Amino acid sequence: MTSMTFGSPNLFDQGPIVEAHFAISQELEDRLKKDGKPIPNPVKIIALIDTGATTSVVKEEIPKALGLSPIGKTTIHTASQSNYQCYEYFMRFIITQPVALTYEGTFIGVTLDGQNIQSLIGRDFLSNGILIYIGYLNQFTLSI
Repeated sequence: MTSMTFGSPNLFDQGPIVEAHFAISQELEDRLKKDGKPIPNPVKIIALIDTGATTSVVKEEIPKALGLSPIGKTTIHTASQSNYQCYEYFMRFIITQPVALTYEGTFIGVTLDGQNIQSLIGRDFLSNGILIYIGYLNQFTLSI
């Protein structure tokens, strides 16, 4: 299990955010390499770790930028919408600093309009690891 500790000037206001990249799955990348096809460049993003989110979401433009096709459809409920139909994508989430942390799984494509983030990391992701929130130190640790 890889662990990373992050600091924030104001964890209370910003929340636990991380800089990361989205990429195609390792399996798809290996297949494209084998076939001599180009590999899409990973897309740099800002993600908010959100224990209130059941599932992880990604801004819908990102899977499109990676050339991914949906693997399914689902209905989600948000604080502002009910019965919102969305596509699901199998993607790789990579944090490269201070060490490499990689997670592959399903992310739901959503609009995230008006947000300064491109992804929410939900409990589906967190169920594979540990999150420690140390508010008085403006730090959090993520282990996957």
